[in-house]
Amino acid sequence: MVDALALVTSVRLALSGIQIESDLVFLNLVSTLKGLFIMKISLPAVLAIGAVFGVGLVSVPASANLIVNGGFEDPSIGYSPTLTPPGWTNIGHSDGVIPYTSFSTPAYEGNYFYDLGGFGQASGPIGDGITQTVTTAIGSEYELIFGLSSEDFAGLSTLTVDINGILTNFPLTSTGTFLGKGFTTQSILYTATSLSTTISFIETANTSGGNNDPMIDCVAFDLKGTTSGCGASTTVPEPASLALLGIGLAGLGAMRRKQRA
Repeated sequence: MVDALALVTSVRLALSGIQIESDLVFLNLVSTLKGLFIMKISLPAVLAIGAVFGVGLVSVPASANLIVNGGFEDPSIGYSPTLTPPGWTNIGHSDGVIPYTSFSTPAYEGNYFYDLGGFGQASGPIGDGITQTVTTAIGSEYELIFGLSSEDFAGLSTLTVDINGILTNFPLTSTGTFLGKGFTTQSILYTATSLSTTISFIETANTSGGNNDPMIDCVAFDLKGTTSGCGASTTVPEPASLALLGIGLAGLGAMRRKQRA
């Protein structure tokens, strides 16, 4: 009789590249298959059962946005140009959430956006920003997606996105619309090197004393290919379950061939 643990380990190795969210799921799979082998159910039958119950044996939950309050829509403070939005920590200032209706800014998502330094503190915005720390899996590839604009009154500014010390700069040039410029979607890929990842948005340059501060909205961070916006992710197939289903179908075929023989 084939050893169940060796079988499942081999299957897991064959599925390298498919992320199983929890080792507990793997251990449950081992326990289930061991029970089937103890009952002296043949290997093809085990695989056939996997075809029927694969989703239950290996379940990879749909991902959700790891960022808390990425759209700055938390109703506990609503519109506040001076209070820190829930889930975030302000860096170097007390600026806050701005409603789209206050100006002529085209709405990117929801009712609010975040201004990095120029609304509650009109001068000296360099170094101002916002940060949040999330839990990550070492070696997994993540994607940060967010909407970016600026106050667009005058001058040049730079938004620096810091993901655990890896910096990405976004230069912003004013066209003179004064809060009338729309947001554009930006994305950054990141491979986690620790169990926690700190994501910071910081204004690192400004030539006009705070008249072109960066503005962000709809911040989302999750596994690459699953992030689709703040608070929600795309519905994706559960690859490990689908793979087990495929193995199970192969087992059914093996049973049929054995019966014919």
